[in-house]
Amino acid sequence: MGSSTALLALLLVLGLTASVWSLNPDDPNVCSHWESYAVTVQESYAHPFDQIYYTRCTDILNWFKCTRHRISYKTAYRRGVRTMYRRRSQCCPGYFESGDLCVPLCTEECVHGRCVSPDTCQCEPGWGGLDCSSGLEMKSCRGMLSGLKLK
Repeated sequence: MGSSTALLALLLVLGLTASVWSLNPDDPNVCSHWESYAVTVQESYAHPFDQIYYTRCTDILNWFKCTRHRISYKTAYRRGVRTMYRRRSQCCPGYFESGDLCVPLCTEECVHGRCVSPDTCQCEPGWGGLDCSSGLEMKSCRGMLSGLKLK
């Protein structure tokens, strides 16, 4: 029983240590779920066996000795499978893992901007469109030039 307790303690320490390098479950872009997994453990149990013993009796042919049986138990060990549960963190849909962070994923590159949420670009000043590839200043300049007469 002591070895299975030590094994469970080791697994707990390893689980806590591994969480240092994983995603932060409090991050709003991190989703988590419970996952089951199997662990092989050595467990003790009471193993029954037939114990033979002798008693005095009136059987002359067996020298006044009679054979008796009783079920006794001894501690034995076997391998068992124990189901354990752990919380698994992963990036929410629309985000991908970069180091220990979940960053947004834009399917189109933000040409003149940055990806701020899934498929949403924040454009640099003067740029627009879904992927920040349209120049806004060019359009406003054309509108101003159309009203001017050139000599």
